[in-house]
Amino acid sequence: SRGSSRDLSPAQIRRLRDWNSLDWALYSHFNRSFWRHAESFGMARLRREVAEIRRRRRVLQDKCLVGGGPVPAREIPDGNLRPFQPPGGGKILGFALKEGLAAEERELCGRLAMPELPYKDLLERRQFGNGSGA
Repeated sequence: SRGSSRDLSPAQIRRLRDWNSLDWALYSHFNRSFWRHAESFGMARLRREVAEIRRRRRVLQDKCLVGGGPVPAREIPDGNLRPFQPPGGGKILGFALKEGLAAEERELCGRLAMPELPYKDLLERRQFGNGSGA
């Protein structure tokens, strides 16, 4: 969480816009591209698809997660599911799995709840192998 632009001087706002000009250009390009694709897909169809994804997410949250949503890292008993907490930064929330999940459910739920750094490592292993040349 960052302070609002009300906390910044006009000179700081100009400097931030200069520093972030490439990010803003990329965002603007992909935002326009997204809305072009959304229009060709059909806005009513897109709304239905989004509603279905949200419904499925709620079903998985209810099935997999303690409390149905994110919790502070200290409340996650499985250390493999605790997100990295940067020193001096804000507290990163994570997900605690319900007890008593069947092995197949636990694997699915665990992959869905995996924090970003272990997930990145998993993707790298799958894409590039384990680094041993095998």
